[in-house]
Amino acid sequence: MLVAATIAGFTSCSDDNDEPKLFELPEEMKTMTPASGLTMISNGQSLSDVTLLYTPAPDGKTATLVIEGSNAEVGKSRADNPVIAPGDVLPGTATVILNITPKFEADRATFEGDSESTYCTFHYDGNITSTTINVNFTNIVMKNGVIFSTLSFTDSDVDHMLELTYNAAPLIGKMVTFKPNSSNLTKGILTLAGQTLDLSDLLKTAQLPVDFSKIAKIPTPGVLPGTPSFDLPVVLGEGNSFSGSAETDFVTFKYEGTVATEKLVLNITEAKLKNAPLSENKWYVPQYFYNEDTWEYEGNPVHFVWESSAKFNIDLGGGWVLPLPPSALVGMMLQMGLIPQGDETASVTQMLSRALKTVEFRPDGNIVAGYVDKGLVGGPVIQSPAGLAQYVVAADGTLLLFLNPQAIIMNVMKAQNETAKSRAVDFTQYQATIDGLAEMLVKCVNQGFPISYAKGIYQAPEEEGESGSYIDTDENISVYAGTEFILPLLKAIAPIFNDEEVRQTILDLAGQNEDFADMTPTLDGILKSLPEVVEKTTKIEAGLILTKPTVPETSAE
Repeated sequence: MLVAATIAGFTSCSDDNDEPKLFELPEEMKTMTPASGLTMISNGQSLSDVTLLYTPAPDGKTATLVIEGSNAEVGKSRADNPVIAPGDVLPGTATVILNITPKFEADRATFEGDSESTYCTFHYDGNITSTTINVNFTNIVMKNGVIFSTLSFTDSDVDHMLELTYNAAPLIGKMVTFKPNSSNLTKGILTLAGQTLDLSDLLKTAQLPVDFSKIAKIPTPGVLPGTPSFDLPVVLGEGNSFSGSAETDFVTFKYEGTVATEKLVLNITEAKLKNAPLSENKWYVPQYFYNEDTWEYEGNPVHFVWESSAKFNIDLGGGWVLPLPPSALVGMMLQMGLIPQGDETASVTQMLSRALKTVEFRPDGNIVAGYVDKGLVGGPVIQSPAGLAQYVVAADGTLLLFLNPQAIIMNVMKAQNETAKSRAVDFTQYQATIDGLAEMLVKCVNQGFPISYAKGIYQAPEEEGESGSYIDTDENISVYAGTEFILPLLKAIAPIFNDEEVRQTILDLAGQNEDFADMTPTLDGILKSLPEVVEKTTKIEAGLILTKPTVPETSAE
């Protein structure tokens, strides 16, 4: 970047008087047809029986375009169901005059704007080169409110605003497209989908050490849980209103709303999953506490299983190495007090119990959590808003989790890549790994993250090589990401830890934390063992243990 800036500086110094030459409008008036360089599209329809008279202004900055169809009966009243008839360029209109003020580029001039004819309003855009002129008419709406062309609505488009609710809760980050029936404009199709999340500009300014272009544009979940895109036929009544009932593979629902060129209102009501076995209870997170009677911790909210024929080698110093099974090692790390809490520290297990209180798998497909901000002991329980997370039951024991990235992505992107700042590690050598992970995760955002659930609590095997089992308590469920999801991610990441420079970067960061400083030699052995442990993994699960009844009030340790 420094070299590029230096070169640019010298170039700007030497070429201050050489501004880039921009395209200039043709100076001569001319008539064009599709056979001589004209492309004319109206409402997606390419017109062949049309001419265009191009007239430039004397200053060369503006121009007039007179677009005329072959229909001799210009100005005749349109039909009740207007169409772009042969010879017309807009419904009922054979002549349109555009006064344009283009923007100039190196090889062309572009233009766009909004205008109206006798019967409709419309948007236009196009470009002019030395030999061609392209014109495109879109967003055609009759002056009586009848929508003639396809319109797309989002909550971020001020010209085509979407106001969407799902069981009375606002739903953001979605797109609803209205496509009218060309043969009967009282009918149309609403396409309900997620709005593609464009992170291109954000990634450009984030100054990340690797290329994240694979996640520059993320297809997001649809409006209806489990269905990325859904076509909903509607019949327009007075004021372009519509209502009715419908269903997808997963959801039944009712709907009502209105559509106009500037705004689409869609309220989805009485939405209900066809299969919702987890919605029968409000699930509580077990409260983690130390029981002095049994001399052990109880109420563990963490479900974690990691079975591998390889073990982590823990360097105890003096040539002593302790091999530990993965579940045992991670279990110990989950109990370590590493998270600052005032003047004390808390373990991951403790913080989870303090911060997350309840989880509801609601009948309409929303997941709502009760949580305590920052996990403060005794803090008020806050309900997360509906629409942040949704789910459907894909099969017995399996659900698909859908996250709304528009609501959470900004918090994720705030995280700084301290590793890249602390050492000059060349992460570009792992670009293929990063791309593979990005593609996998982007697909899951749109189509759902696979999550398993099972009745009871997992009991680890007593002997190495045996399989664990679930203890049916009838009061608990375990909800977790399983081997088929986690293991491919780990296998993609694990080879990175064969790189000594990467390991040293992590050790340096750990050494900056006084709680980790004395464990640096141990951590190095763990990182070295990780690739083999992952390669020989046969089962790995990570998630929550939830319980039915309200947990007795016992102070969390």
